Amino acid sequence: MTVMKKILQIGMTSNYGGIESFIMNVYRNIDRNKFQFDFINMETNGKALAYSDEIESMGGKIYKIPGRRENLKKNRNQLKKIIEENNYDFVHNNILTWSYSEGITLPVRYSNSKVIVHSHNSYMNSGMYARRFLNFLNRRFNYSNNIIRLACSNEAGKWLFRNKHFTVIPNGIVTKEYKFDSKIRDVYRKEFNVENKNVFLHVGRLSHQKNHEFLLQWFKEICKKDNNSILFLVGDGELKTKLKKKVKSLNLTDKVKFLGIRKDVKKLMFMSDTLLFPSFYEGLPVVLVEAQATGLPALISNTISREIDITNNIKRIDISNAPKQYAELALKNVYESNISNRKEAYLKVEKAGYDIGHTVKMLEEIYTSGV
Repeated sequence: MTVMKKILQIGMTSNYGGIESFIMNVYRNIDRNKFQFDFINMETNGKALAYSDEIESMGGKIYKIPGRRENLKKNRNQLKKIIEENNYDFVHNNILTWSYSEGITLPVRYSNSKVIVHSHNSYMNSGMYARRFLNFLNRRFNYSNNIIRLACSNEAGKWLFRNKHFTVIPNGIVTKEYKFDSKIRDVYRKEFNVENKNVFLHVGRLSHQKNHEFLLQWFKEICKKDNNSILFLVGDGELKTKLKKKVKSLNLTDKVKFLGIRKDVKKLMFMSDTLLFPSFYEGLPVVLVEAQATGLPALISNTISREIDITNNIKRIDISNAPKQYAELALKNVYESNISNRKEAYLKVEKAGYDIGHTVKMLEEIYTSGV
C-alpha cells in the first residue's frame, strides 16, 4: 500500500501570477492519490488565494493565517501550530527572496518535515529596503544542510543559492492545450472588434517589475507609425490607477485596454499578434512558455534569462534604450507573422522539456525520495 505524502505549499497569493500558475499546473497533474497538497494563505484584508475554489474541489486544505505585516507574532505562532499538528512530509517554500524565513525555520525546529526552498526569481527591486535587509539577514539559511534547493531557472538558482547545489524544475504547462486554434482566434478578434488591427498583448502583474512605463511609451511610438494598433493589458496590481492615468496622459485611452485578471489568457494569445514583455527582471516566466506554445511572437527585455528561448519566436530588446527604437521592430513582428507557423509550436515546447508531465515527474521523485 502506497503511503500518501503530505506537502504544505507556502508562497501562493491572491494574484493569478507565475508562482500561482506553476503550483496549480503541478497540483492539477500530480497523482493526488499519492500526494496531498495543503496551502497557506497569509494575504491581508481577507483576500482569498488565487484558485481557492479549484484547490478545495481537488481536496486541498487552505489555512488562513494573519499576514506578517498584520501581526508577525500571530503569523509565526499559527504557522507553527499548523506544521506541528499535520505531520507534513515536506514544506515547500515558493519564494522570490529570503525575506520570509518562518517556512524554513519552523519545520526544521518543530517537525520532521523536509524543507524545500524553491527560487522563482532572479533579482530584487532595489527600492524594497526592509525586504532587502531581511533577505540579507536570512541568507544564512542557504548554508543549512536541512533544505532541498530548487529553482525555475539557472539564473534564479544562482541568484538565491549562489554556489550551493540546486535542481532546476522547468515551469511546465500542459503543452497540447496550447495548440494554436485559428477558429478561436477569429471568434475572439470579432468579439473584441479587432479583426483588422495589429493586436499587442501584455500579461503580468501591474507592478514595478513588469516595466509598464516603458511598455506604454513603446506602444505610443508604435501608434505613431501605425495607428491601427491596440494593446491589451492582462493582470491587476498596485499600479493600476497610476497606469490608467499614464494611458490618459498619452492619449491612448481608446487604444490600451485593461482586461484585469482573466482565465482565458491562452485564447487571448491566440487572438493576438505579438506579446510585449519588457520586464526589469524575471525568474523564468510561465507566460513566456505559454506564449511560445501558442506560437505567439514575443519581444522581451534583454534582462530575462536566455533559458526561456525555447523556440525562435523570442526576440530581445535593450530596455536601457529609448522605447522609440523598437517601434518598427514590434510592427515588423506583426507584419511578418505567419498564422500557419503557429500550429506546431506547442510540440517544440514539449520537446524542450516544458511539458507539465516532465515537471511533475521530477517533483514526484523529489517528494518520494526526499533529495
